[in-house]
Amino acid sequence: MRNTALILLVIASLIGSTAQAQDTLRLFGHKEKQPAQPHPVHVETSKSSEIQTLTGRGHSNGFYFGFHTEYSQVAGYDAFGAGGTLAYIANHGLAVGFSGKGFFTELYETLPGSNTSYGYNGGYGGILIEPILFPRYPVHVAFPILLGGGGIARSIITDYSYPYDHTDMYVENAEAFLIAEPGVEIEFNVARWMRLAVGGSYRFTTALDNSSFSSNPMDGFTAGFSFKFGKF
Repeated sequence: MRNTALILLVIASLIGSTAQAQDTLRLFGHKEKQPAQPHPVHVETSKSSEIQTLTGRGHSNGFYFGFHTEYSQVAGYDAFGAGGTLAYIANHGLAVGFSGKGFFTELYETLPGSNTSYGYNGGYGGILIEPILFPRYPVHVAFPILLGGGGIARSIITDYSYPYDHTDMYVENAEAFLIAEPGVEIEFNVARWMRLAVGGSYRFTTALDNSSFSSNPMDGFTAGFSFKFGKF
């Protein structure tokens, strides 16, 4: 009887030890199978699916106002112009704003020795769209495009003597026009708040229907420089 009880006790001890060992293995198994962390790819995917804007997220934007002077020809005569620009800069690479220019030509005589001289003058302006390439570099390139309209006048000056003396001056005729003026500029970052731009453009204008003007007296190349001040 005692031998039987001893045998049963040994068997019970072995079964308990086996069960405890199985529980330990199972617990270690649970520890090895920890819940997987979310893969970072999902985060990137959600960011890439966001709507992108011109200004971008978290990027700096600015503005500038500039002064411009240029040389061109109007109706075959030397012309000098000046103007100004006010623009908003989106993400350093695109300026959008308004620009305007005025111009006048040298005086000329239709008949040698005549006391009557003539000259052209006028102005134009409109919307400015200006893509800027590599704006963070000290020297970079911009492509301003002006779209708008303006007017040109042919003036008569009597008894003119150089430089400014004359008896009378009046507008003989005037016409309005539409204009598109694409250009290219090389910009220099002189300071954080100042840029110098040197470049040229080409004016495309609608034809003028008047005997005092040639069909497109303003069409042609211009060359000039600008000073720009602001937050770039």
